Amino acid sequence: MNAPKHGDEVERQELSHLLPRPGTPGLSPARSQRLEEYLMQEVTQIGAQAQPSPAAKRGMPRWSLIAAPAAALAVAAAVAVSVTGSGATPADDSVAMASVITVQPASAHGATAFLSQVADAAGKQKTPTVGAHQFIYVKSKVGFTHQVKQRTIGGPAKLDAVHQRQVWLAADPSKNGLLREGGQNITIHNSGPGVVNHGAPSQPARPGTVPQIASLSANPDTLLKQIYTATRGQAPGKDAAAFNWVGDTVSESIVPGNVASAIWRAAAKIPGVVLVKDATDAAGRHGEAIAHVSNGERTEYIFDRNTHLFLGERSYLIKDTPEGKAGMLTGTSAVLSRAVVNKMGDLPAGARA
Repeated sequence: MNAPKHGDEVERQELSHLLPRPGTPGLSPARSQRLEEYLMQEVTQIGAQAQPSPAAKRGMPRWSLIAAPAAALAVAAAVAVSVTGSGATPADDSVAMASVITVQPASAHGATAFLSQVADAAGKQKTPTVGAHQFIYVKSKVGFTHQVKQRTIGGPAKLDAVHQRQVWLAADPSKNGLLREGGQNITIHNSGPGVVNHGAPSQPARPGTVPQIASLSANPDTLLKQIYTATRGQAPGKDAAAFNWVGDTVSESIVPGNVASAIWRAAAKIPGVVLVKDATDAAGRHGEAIAHVSNGERTEYIFDRNTHLFLGERSYLIKDTPEGKAGMLTGTSAVLSRAVVNKMGDLPAGARA
């Protein structure tokens, strides 16, 4: 019988079920490799394929599997994936891009004011209602690094070509989701409504569901405390983990305007957040970004200069490391569309695959 938990631990456990589970934040190649090994173990365990295709073996950035748990290696039972085969859908056109960019200047000056504009814009957005049996659809372009040498950690890495990605995430936590990328259909297996917490009054829903995101505090100070509590002890550090949580939550989901506004105002309060005046997403769109640096890697969230709406993400090294030289891109993304659809695999009206 488990001993009862008290104090901060109880608070942390409760909040961990209220906040969306962070994905795989701002992964450097080393962390991508660790997540890759976990996912491949899961594929093997569920018997998806005896030999995953090369595309399934690439390193995965944070946005590569939004339903993956934050501490993937520690909670392997929470989510699994299976690859249904590269013949299920034709591979999309990929575009090579420069793997090394100029490290842009960044400053804390103006970051808070800029995020206030972002928060105002987010608060005015009308978000569609997501029914209990519907799916959130997000289409994007992504590119990320993988280890040059297989089964290595911390060695040289190479940027893949930017390519199309589509994801369908179920509002109902008992239903599977779908990731379509690199010519493959990848099923995101959910384990049901959640893991039983014997210290909680009821069994919570899977973190990251539509109701849970909608129930996040709209008070930036309260929300920031919740974020720090829920991400306590996570790599690569307290503030970086909180900043990564922001990207995990907004990248592949539909967040109500009042909650999205609070998220960006909370982000402005994270120590180390800076403003980058020129950043480019995976679709080639230029904008301004807020950023945070951890272990020599800068993670940027990019916004349209005029509308201040979220465009995508970019991460790159700002100093030489064993993975590569300063300016080497470690990940890039661009959100192209978001919608609510009735069935997994459905496309929004007028959309093309």
